[in-house]
Amino acid sequence: MTRRLVRCRLWASLPIIGILLFFSFLLYDWAVPVDLTSRSLSQTVLAEDGSILRNFADENGIWRFPVTLDDVSPNYLDALITYEDQYFYQHPGVNVFALLRATWQWISTGQVVSGGSTLTMQVARIRYPEPRTVWGKLKEIVRALQLEWHFSKADILTYYLNHAPFGGTYEGIQAASLGYFGHTVKQLTDAQAALLAVLPQAPSYYRPDRHRERAQQARDKLMRRLVTHQHWSDERLNDALIEDIPLTTKSDFQSAPLLARRLVTLNQAPRIKTFIHSQWQSQVSDLLKNYVHGIGQKVSAAALVVENKTGKVKVYAGSADFNDNSRFAYVDMVQAIRSPGSTLKPFIYGMALDEGLIHSESLLMDVPLTFGDYQPDNFNGSVSGPVSVTYALQKSLNIPAVQVLEQLKPIYFFLKMKKAGIELKLPTGAKPNLAVALGGVGSSLEDLVYAYTSLGNKGQAQPLRFSTEDKQSQQPLLSDGAAWIIRKILLDNPDSVSGLAVKTGTSYGFRDAWAIGVSQHYTLGVWIGRPDGIPIPGHYGQVTAVPLLNNIYQRLNDQRPEPLMPDSVSNMEICWPQGDRVKTNCEESRNAYIVDGTVPKTWYNTAARQTAFNPSEFQFWQANDSKLRVNIACQVEAKRRQVIVWPAPLEHWLSTEQRRAYRIPNWDPRCKTTGNIVRQSTVRIHGLANQDAFQLPKQQNRDITISAEGGEAPFYWFLNSVLLSDQQKKITLKNLKSGHYQLTLIDQAGSSDQVEFSVRLY
Repeated sequence: MTRRLVRCRLWASLPIIGILLFFSFLLYDWAVPVDLTSRSLSQTVLAEDGSILRNFADENGIWRFPVTLDDVSPNYLDALITYEDQYFYQHPGVNVFALLRATWQWISTGQVVSGGSTLTMQVARIRYPEPRTVWGKLKEIVRALQLEWHFSKADILTYYLNHAPFGGTYEGIQAASLGYFGHTVKQLTDAQAALLAVLPQAPSYYRPDRHRERAQQARDKLMRRLVTHQHWSDERLNDALIEDIPLTTKSDFQSAPLLARRLVTLNQAPRIKTFIHSQWQSQVSDLLKNYVHGIGQKVSAAALVVENKTGKVKVYAGSADFNDNSRFAYVDMVQAIRSPGSTLKPFIYGMALDEGLIHSESLLMDVPLTFGDYQPDNFNGSVSGPVSVTYALQKSLNIPAVQVLEQLKPIYFFLKMKKAGIELKLPTGAKPNLAVALGGVGSSLEDLVYAYTSLGNKGQAQPLRFSTEDKQSQQPLLSDGAAWIIRKILLDNPDSVSGLAVKTGTSYGFRDAWAIGVSQHYTLGVWIGRPDGIPIPGHYGQVTAVPLLNNIYQRLNDQRPEPLMPDSVSNMEICWPQGDRVKTNCEESRNAYIVDGTVPKTWYNTAARQTAFNPSEFQFWQANDSKLRVNIACQVEAKRRQVIVWPAPLEHWLSTEQRRAYRIPNWDPRCKTTGNIVRQSTVRIHGLANQDAFQLPKQQNRDITISAEGGEAPFYWFLNSVLLSDQQKKITLKNLKSGHYQLTLIDQAGSSDQVEFSVRLY
């Protein structure tokens, strides 16, 4: 009776005990809450198609990459649940029967025969590590119940997938799959899935790259269990058994490595997605690696491919070979500040078009000119005389570009570029000057490509977008019309790549070789050189960078239709040398593109020497009988005449019929001095005779003063074919050095004189 009463009371007390345990659990859960906060994650940089470009371990060197259940291959989840916890979706976090079985086996044999931990308990142990004691096990059980109370099965399983140990520095299924097999967990084969399912039980013991036989035995055992549980067929098992165990870990992903490093420096997100086209990136990287070997040691290269309309960066190669330290592998030449050479010239001409200073066939002077104390030379050292804007840009002539920049003003160009977001670097304290046209400023490949996107985007520069975090925006740089004309000029260049508007550049001393190209949809940029700034003689943009640019362009398979001419651009016949619309008796007509109907006239000199009147027309009185020039006071019958003249600095490069001396007759000798009117005469150099020889002291004044006699101002003085800045009647040749000199004088009417002399210093 007593035993029965005890049993009844015991059964009656069970609900009370259960309630007390439940409220104790709630109290404990309130006092000691749980969470599934992730450990620090490694970072993965992805291409546009989701493939991995590069991975970065966390601060402790652990590889741990985030995945969701949807990212994981179903065959792995099947193997995992079968092996670790086949009742995972039924139990509340603890499998009581499995615990009792494991406990009984442990007591009976004195050793662990089978585990009783569920996946939830393993997650509790990973999240809240405890010593492997009975008390630690009890706490693990309570934590597992708490996790099941607060989180879904999907949450718990996802945490396990991201944090389970897989040997070495690999944690999480994604890190293990990448490390052991070289591909994502979505691509696991059956055999690979089975191997990774067993690894977390004893990651060091079963580590496949160190203990191949153990790993294979455990893997094969699980695969046979999958057949026993009717998850697999015998045929599927036999296919999986053939597969080998990996003997080594896979190398890290290294596609677009410098871009990836750049992005993780700015973004701590575990996944960073870019717009990189994985196939193009791989092809271009191989191209650069092979290409620089034919140039020389320590030579590197960089390349960019960007969508014109969106700014999406499709290819980013910051160095020629990321695994070759002798080529400065880790120096990102996409961002490096270098001299841009001639690559800024299209924007000088483009802005001049927008300002109404030029049209596509404006007459420029490719002759030795001085701009204050600045005297530019062409790359090849030669000059061409009168040239058009089109020819000057296609041949990348230096002197005409400086002539245009002088009219445009260097500060205007600099600030216009800056306003569009293109930072040109100047030395500390320096101001923009005419040398900007020839690379006397610092820029980077990415800024140049950014600027050139305007030529394929109606004048709107498209900031580069390296990842999906970067928002699309546009900055006006040129008008639609100016951008079209500049691109058209470059497209029509006979030295260019078909379908690509190309501009090259070479910095002083052959330190940098550039090629930038604009196609229908893309802007491409290439840089070649040594990152340490050592010159590479004989290598320049056209011969070194353009072939590489063309190789890259061929892989894009871009369409090649020419852009449609915008409404703001019109085609018009203009006259040289004046530069304006064709009229009667046009000396040389040219077909020009103009913007907004503006037809600017030719500049007849540098900006500092321009006159207010129109210098293209020279008017004079001509005697009816002698056909010579007379002045208004000369007592002969005469009529007023007008002839077209070319810019005086071009005189030596014109045909005989085009020169002023041919078009403007000499003075009639009958015109003597009358009153205060002085007879005009042919210009002569005074103070210096032909073949004079001077011996001058090195340490003293080495100047020679000379003057013009006769002639008409202004006077154009040329020393060794270089136009001097002084146009006065009297000038001083300063700081002469030992050598042979030729001095030429031309006046407004085209009359000229020339002497040769020599100087020896003692």
